[in-house]
Amino acid sequence: MSYFTLRPKQVSFDEIWERLQTTLEKILRLERLERRTWDDNFYDIYSLCVAVPESLSAELYEKTREFLKEHVHGLYEYISGVADENLLSEYNALWKVYHQGTTYIHKLFIYLNKQFVKSKHAECEGPYGGYNQYLSHCEVKEIGPLALLIWQEKLIRPIEDRLVIQLLKAIAADRKGHVIFKVEVVRSVIMSFIQVDDVGLLRDSSDKLLHGKEVNYETYKNIFEKKFLFATIEHYTLLANSFINELSCSEYMERVIACIENENERSRRYLHKSSYDVVTRLCQDVMVSNHKEKLHAVCHELIQNEEKHDLHNMYVLLKPVQGLNIMIREFEAFVKKTGLDAVRNLQGDNIPQQFVDSALQAVVNYREEQKQSPKASERLARYTDNLLRKSAKGLSEAEVDARLSQAIIIFRYIDEKDVFQKQACGFEFTSKLSRMFTDIGLTQDLTEKFIKEKPSLKEQMQALVLQAGAWPLTPNQAQENCDKDQYKNTFKIPDMLYSSIQQFEEYYHNSHNGRKLTWLFNLSTVELKLLYLDKIYIVTMTVHQLGILSTFSDEDVVMVSKIGDFCGLSGDLLYKNIRTLVDAGILFVVDKESIQDDTEVSLNLSLSSKKIRIKVLPPQIQRQAEKEIEHVNNTVMQDRKYHMECTIVRIMKTRKVMKHAALVNEVIEQTKDRFTPDINFIKKNIEGLIEKLYLQRTDQADEYQYLA
Repeated sequence: MSYFTLRPKQVSFDEIWERLQTTLEKILRLERLERRTWDDNFYDIYSLCVAVPESLSAELYEKTREFLKEHVHGLYEYISGVADENLLSEYNALWKVYHQGTTYIHKLFIYLNKQFVKSKHAECEGPYGGYNQYLSHCEVKEIGPLALLIWQEKLIRPIEDRLVIQLLKAIAADRKGHVIFKVEVVRSVIMSFIQVDDVGLLRDSSDKLLHGKEVNYETYKNIFEKKFLFATIEHYTLLANSFINELSCSEYMERVIACIENENERSRRYLHKSSYDVVTRLCQDVMVSNHKEKLHAVCHELIQNEEKHDLHNMYVLLKPVQGLNIMIREFEAFVKKTGLDAVRNLQGDNIPQQFVDSALQAVVNYREEQKQSPKASERLARYTDNLLRKSAKGLSEAEVDARLSQAIIIFRYIDEKDVFQKQACGFEFTSKLSRMFTDIGLTQDLTEKFIKEKPSLKEQMQALVLQAGAWPLTPNQAQENCDKDQYKNTFKIPDMLYSSIQQFEEYYHNSHNGRKLTWLFNLSTVELKLLYLDKIYIVTMTVHQLGILSTFSDEDVVMVSKIGDFCGLSGDLLYKNIRTLVDAGILFVVDKESIQDDTEVSLNLSLSSKKIRIKVLPPQIQRQAEKEIEHVNNTVMQDRKYHMECTIVRIMKTRKVMKHAALVNEVIEQTKDRFTPDINFIKKNIEGLIEKLYLQRTDQADEYQYLA
């Protein structure tokens, strides 16, 4: 065909269909197709739809439907003769080719979908219908959904019993630790039941009708999930009964927890995410709810004997099934009895003082091991921190003050007061906080001067220049430098930000010679407008997320590996940032829980939200809280070491010579208002001061002398 014209003309249907049929056969076999042939066929479909004297769209639609039916019928005849042991692998191979071919055919017939099918859609839905209703009930479907429907009716339905039997057999073998089919094959077959209903997977960048539609997964639920759940009930009912008869209660709880965890992990290997919670609840009902009376029967004994591990297991099992009432009642009775017994057993003249001291030691300053630090100081510090943050929503100022007053009451009785700051521990503990306030004030002045000096700056920018030693920023957060030439395995600054960042660096270095700026892009946020949608949205996200989104400036569908190469991120950090953009609806992937380098990510061109402003949450960094706790504990221990050395030197400078026991007692007395030192900790610091020649031992083994 030498040229294309958009003007309607008279055409030969049979001649054009012959060319189209050849192309469809190649596509459904995933054979190579020339670009020119694709373009010619695209124009052929257009010519049939606008043909004169009347459109040939209906004939084209019917011919395409018959062709797809014949093709799938041929596949059915082949798969019918396959032996049961090869059924899943053969079905999976046929499905992958057909499904991929269907996506191409859907794109090829995009004009027929928009012209002919849309007109039938209008007739079908009437004045009050909707597109979802049309997809479900209207006989005239778009070509992609039509191909999926034909596969479902002409191939899945006739062999569904054989398929499900093999799938259940594979999962049953997995429960016994055997593998008879590859996990990828079993999952792919199960997911095909999802994909035949999920027309959104056929989406195109311009195909807004199919994108983002809710899926009911009817085929998956009716053909597979119901039978799978029934088989699961049978399996775990028999297993629970055998456990009850053969094992002790402690062993039973251990085995049940292991079974539930294994089944949850198995669900994520084989099933669709809509089944995860269903399977978990089913296992809990069969193995816990049906036998919770037996667990309740031993609850009293476990509490009396303080079997903490077994009680923890019982709590884990009973909490999801609303079965904690008996356990709570038994524990309440135990605590009440234990407390009353403790009061009755007090003896001597000063019973009130004994009572308070015992209560403080047993509750507020409780520690499981002598060497372990009490958790009360750490938890109270975090509690007050949360109250003082802006995130304390739902509380009035009076309620916040009241809760802070309650916290102060507990604070007075805590041993480890040096976790807190100036009021209890002195000015040196608040020097970092003072530097933080200084940074905030200087940053505001710096930003204002920078904006005045750079009035031509395209983007509005506010930089927080923070002292590295004053802010709780871990080293792994501060490894990114702004020199674009150094970016090889690190984050690459988006082009739209590079000029502003470079100008700020030049301005800062001119004002502060000799200082080094290190950029924390994972903590930096940007605000941008999305202009490619039906309406404008203002989105707030991290600079890392902006770097990922910038990959889609020229393409709508990009592989994860290409995104990583473009923005300089990789591994878990890249996957988590992509997942947050998917959660916000800006990007789209088929399965966000299993993102890998070969996963395709597409721009969601049908994003719709009632809110104009959208905030993309930063990715959750695992163990961040644990690392922060460890950092705080290390800092506190270092401060205690310095304070302990000063105390020992101050005492010895005054006394000159002291016995070991007297020195230890004096040190404890002088430090108890700040923290309760461990005896070994005191000994270690004394030895350190001897090595530093502040002290020396006298001729008597347990006596020290101060060295001037």
